[in-house]
Amino acid sequence: MRNDISVAPTAKSVTLRDEKGGHKMFDWNGVKTKANSDGEFGIHARMWDSTLRISIGDEKTRIDIEGGTIREIQDWYGGGPTDLAISASQQDWDELLRAVPKPFYQDLYPASIHHGFEITGDRDNYCAYYPAIRRLIEILREVRNAEV
Repeated sequence: MRNDISVAPTAKSVTLRDEKGGHKMFDWNGVKTKANSDGEFGIHARMWDSTLRISIGDEKTRIDIEGGTIREIQDWYGGGPTDLAISASQQDWDELLRAVPKPFYQDLYPASIHHGFEITGDRDNYCAYYPAIRRLIEILREVRNAEV
């Protein structure tokens, strides 16, 4: 299954709320660097070729993965194909990315069952690379909380 999503000009950050309700920038370059140097992500993502769309509220970000390496991260506007899309409200992402998440926000799978996360796209891609996706979420959490 493929979704209609498009590619947009390059931008490396998305706005997230901090725990006090203020806004802060999310360091996508830091995510790319950390993921590409992370042994656990590297093992789980090996041979993964995918276009991943992450939607945080209205902000959409494209992550291009080739051979298990994140090649590019950029803002995403309009339509065009993606292999896998993960979307939720700003509030749900804030909860998932807390340093110590609440129950059922510790991992993407329970967050998709008990909260507002929607995962669409190629199920085989999702299942085969779920450990890499899970580690990528952990890296997002680590990078975000290092910025606080």
